[in-house]
Amino acid sequence: MGRYDQNKRKTNQESLGQVIDRMLRVYRLKSGLTEITLKSDWEKIVGHAVASRTDEIILRGGKLILKLSSAALRQELHYQREDIMRNVNAHLGEEVVKEVLLQ
Repeated sequence: MGRYDQNKRKTNQESLGQVIDRMLRVYRLKSGLTEITLKSDWEKIVGHAVASRTDEIILRGGKLILKLSSAALRQELHYQREDIMRNVNAHLGEEVVKEVLLQ
């Protein structure tokens, strides 16, 4: 509930960012926006070599699904899944990814 000031008006102490975040959650748009952010920042997160060989990025229910064009890269990234998960979550500022799947 909001507080009342001296003029008996209800004051709302919520920032615009908080209002937008709440609206995105209510309308279930947050996950889609997070996926778009992840796709647009993918090269910043993993570097050019990995980004250029990533065919598709899908974020569903805490799972980050990466479709890669290189079998050798898929094998190498298999051992780096925890690092990818940590880097993605750090970049997004919240724990969105709980598992990384490579295809």
